[in-house]
Amino acid sequence: MNILSILCADPAVIRAAQAPVPEEYGGKVLLYTFRYRSAAEQIEGMLAVPAGLDSALPAAVYCHGGNRDLSPMRPISVCRLAAAGYIGIGSQYRGCCGGTGSDEFGGADVLDVIRLIDLAGRLPFVRAGGVYMQGHSRGGMMAYLCAACDARIKAVAIGAGLADCVMMYNLREQSMKDVFHELVGGSPDQLPEEFRRRSAVCWPEKITAPVLICQGTNDWRVDPQQSIKMAEALRAAGREVRLALYDGADHSLQGTPYMEDVLAWFAGHPF
Repeated sequence: MNILSILCADPAVIRAAQAPVPEEYGGKVLLYTFRYRSAAEQIEGMLAVPAGLDSALPAAVYCHGGNRDLSPMRPISVCRLAAAGYIGIGSQYRGCCGGTGSDEFGGADVLDVIRLIDLAGRLPFVRAGGVYMQGHSRGGMMAYLCAACDARIKAVAIGAGLADCVMMYNLREQSMKDVFHELVGGSPDQLPEEFRRRSAVCWPEKITAPVLICQGTNDWRVDPQQSIKMAEALRAAGREVRLALYDGADHSLQGTPYMEDVLAWFAGHPF
């Protein structure tokens, strides 16, 4: 199966190329970078597939953290999904890594992820019927926002995810407040509706997909109370949710069974 030719032939793809695979996944997966259209913008993306792919597999969309060119998506994020038997696909979002437009931190850039789901649905080596989604940190906010508006997402896994922008603004240092001022346009007092729109804890009833929330108890970037409150809100809304708290873990969730829990969550919700 010529993955590169299929990718290049998609109407939303502007260009694509095969890329080097992280050393630990050599011989296990194939990695591609591509540029695709999202409304008027051009966005950078990544796709990873298992080596020797010969049948359609479910896609898992990865939403990375950070903002602008701070903490862009790394190849390992999609490669480890491919190594586990998924088609791993992810977006750098607009205004990041050479993409056009401006990062809106949960604004119009959500469309960039939705367009990836569209793209995945057209690829013949992706199993029809939906996608899984994983989001870490700011990517958790993106995943919540996508899950609230797109029923094709069949299960969501959140790692140290942003669920309450007001809480983050109030608890974090000035540099994080500056991110909200620069990308959202102001403070919670100035723009209450914009902060509410980006805070999934305010609208858990909109999320119908089962949600796994993974959180370290020693995370200073995303206060653990965000994940605890989000899990409580989803339960109150009658949604399926599991909260995994990792004692002593920081924002990275390194040294925890985070990825094992994510993959088990996806496997437990087949479609």
